[in-house]
Amino acid sequence: MEKLHLNRSGFLTNYLVSGPRETDFINHETDDNQLRYEKYLRSLVADKRMTFPEEPVALGETSRLGMPWRYYYHYGNWFVDESTFYSTLQKVELDAVTGIMVERDLTVKAVVWSYSAVDVWCNGEPVCHMDPPVYKPIRKESMELQLKKGANQIYVSLQTLGVRDTRTLFGIQILNHTADITVVLPDEEKTDELVRTENWLGSLGIRDSVMTYEGNAPHGTWLSYDSQSPDFAQVESRKEWQEISDRDKVILDEEKPGVILVSVKKEHAVLTRKVENILAQKPVYSEGKSFEENRDAIFRRIGNAESLSRGDKFGFSISNILARKALGMENGKDMDLLYETLDQIESRYDCSDFLVCGLIRYLKNYPVDESMSKRAKEVLLNWRYWMDQKGSDAMCFWSENHSLMFYTCAMNAGEMYPDDYFPRADMTGRELSKASRAKVECWLEDVEEHGFEEFLSTVYMCVTFAALLNVIDYSEPEISARAVKITDRLLEMLCRHTYDGVIIAPMGRVYREVVHPFEQGAQALMNLINPKVPYSFGEGWLGFYASSRYRLPTGLVQLMEEPADESYSTGNALIALKKTPEYCMTSVQSPRMDPGFNRWKNLSLDPEADPSTCEYTKSLNERFHGTTCFEPGVYGYQQHMWYAALDKETDLFTNHPGGTCDSSSMRPGFWYGNGVMPALAQKGNLLGAVYHIPGEHPIHFTHAYFPAPKFQETRIREHWLLGRQNNGFAALWCSGVMEPVDDQLFDCEYRTYGDDMAYFCVCGSSHDFQSLDEFAVYAESYRPEFNEKDRTLTAGGLIVRFMENHDKTQYI
Repeated sequence: MEKLHLNRSGFLTNYLVSGPRETDFINHETDDNQLRYEKYLRSLVADKRMTFPEEPVALGETSRLGMPWRYYYHYGNWFVDESTFYSTLQKVELDAVTGIMVERDLTVKAVVWSYSAVDVWCNGEPVCHMDPPVYKPIRKESMELQLKKGANQIYVSLQTLGVRDTRTLFGIQILNHTADITVVLPDEEKTDELVRTENWLGSLGIRDSVMTYEGNAPHGTWLSYDSQSPDFAQVESRKEWQEISDRDKVILDEEKPGVILVSVKKEHAVLTRKVENILAQKPVYSEGKSFEENRDAIFRRIGNAESLSRGDKFGFSISNILARKALGMENGKDMDLLYETLDQIESRYDCSDFLVCGLIRYLKNYPVDESMSKRAKEVLLNWRYWMDQKGSDAMCFWSENHSLMFYTCAMNAGEMYPDDYFPRADMTGRELSKASRAKVECWLEDVEEHGFEEFLSTVYMCVTFAALLNVIDYSEPEISARAVKITDRLLEMLCRHTYDGVIIAPMGRVYREVVHPFEQGAQALMNLINPKVPYSFGEGWLGFYASSRYRLPTGLVQLMEEPADESYSTGNALIALKKTPEYCMTSVQSPRMDPGFNRWKNLSLDPEADPSTCEYTKSLNERFHGTTCFEPGVYGYQQHMWYAALDKETDLFTNHPGGTCDSSSMRPGFWYGNGVMPALAQKGNLLGAVYHIPGEHPIHFTHAYFPAPKFQETRIREHWLLGRQNNGFAALWCSGVMEPVDDQLFDCEYRTYGDDMAYFCVCGSSHDFQSLDEFAVYAESYRPEFNEKDRTLTAGGLIVRFMENHDKTQYI
């Protein structure tokens, strides 16, 4: 029997699991507040009276869910985590079992962490019940485990509502007697081999494009280069597999994709670990094309993909169809894909507003036959254009990009069918168009006054760009002209934050591409503007631009290339930017200290507020997708708070992760967003951040992203990370010890455990320093110090103090 141990934070991390079982969750009630409605659905989804399952637990045998028990493996995760995205409403159920071995009878204190409804039994006796599920933040429930000498079974049953990004996870943390506990799994004769396989996968390392590991690769080991193709048609073919059984190392090909899967196939399971060869992660260029040639190459690249993969489950094809149509590249499948698009809209998949926006563009630009015209009209008349209309579904209405999409779609669809009846809206097309036009104008007015909430997002600014194109192309002249100015502003902000050809920016919402700025979606926009900078696929949103009359403003390339030293406001955020030829440092201030700042009021907390207004929708967005009013101690979502960069591939930042491993699909995630926001201030080339992690959060470490293999020269010590790249220098100091950790990336993560810690970052130029050692003396001359008692960082004249804040908007 393989004996396992708790991790360093006391979490049980070894389980057999069954599920998740997913079943359609049907509810025919409606609510004009989708967040309130989803909270209500969560209160209904879980069975209230759970009884202990009596079925035996063995690998491959069927559980009470009617699904087999399997070995749980998710490298680096402290939780049993099956989080994923649901486009339609689902009931999600998961069971898990582990065992605790003790040498004597013990009463052990523990907590369960989860967003879901959870029941826990110890040796068949109920010890914890957590209900109902919540969206955020994570909760904990205390329990006592009465352990008997020998092996003790811990059985967990989880239930939640699957709606969009869903946190299907739990974690059990032992609080005392941790040294007296070992972990054993059921069915040890079969699971022991899998434990040994997991340990072998944990020994993987990549240095200088060579993959090494303990001993020789076990029999049944395969390696795959994953192209990460965005084309859903290539989901099954994008991985290039080769067997590496019995080899003592693997020389990796830097010309092949940097994302690599290593799978070990055993009789009872296949265990797979994802890793990255960072030296193979390189920017891609347009190879000297003119603006017109590059623009057409962009459209062709989008058109060559059949459809955009949505979590590898299905594809959205409308942007690809638009690009193909504009270039005369239509193929025989496009009509079938258009009909599939109509089916997806009719089923009201989340993000089907993207499809409606594209469909309207197609119908306004290109003729269709009678059958397609009839089907499109049927679908558009019966779609649900807002949360107060009839129907229930998993659509997100309220984010900055989604709300504009819905408003614009309703305005345009109503105008297309003015005398027809839209049953879900209970309006004629003329009435729907008029009401929605007013909301479009309200959205434009809000951005004109306050700026963007999803500011500088290298994902969502692309969506907003596409929605604005529909406003520009299909609105009356006055509205169209306002939309042009806002679109210009969107591009100008992104260009101002472009450094060495890539976007280096704090962001209202961000994903994992934050570690590789040249891969971010908005690089598609930057490459359209300037063919000399790296490009990305950008989810194909420029397919909309292929049939648009919008023209790029002048001066954007100059904004990319010129230095900057400024601060400005957008949403509730105050952004600082210092950009020189040698380095770029940029951040949001937390809290903002500028005089005269007044936070806009969140109406969703006011029971008397009118939920039909755009201001109320904006308030729902702040509740769900995170606030732009950055304050220390507030729970975060996907906000990226700071960056320093020395070139397009060499960037660094810190964050408090919302997940414990790189492959976590949490929001906030491992590298993107923050579980809890720090205090943060920037003055020119100096930046300080102070973190305090409360007891109500399970993850008590922060970490730095510092890609050592990308620097030409580094100095790495317990409290300092220093690097040189080209003519720039960067130094990062931490009050705690920064421990190197390898997960998906190698030689890139430096982790600091504890509740209170501070970071200090400084950048410099070769014009001022002749060597990295000389720059190190300069950085150390600031003498950064952190007073843990009052949570204050001082470094030269920079002072950053953590004063805890609480924000009711961030609880759902």
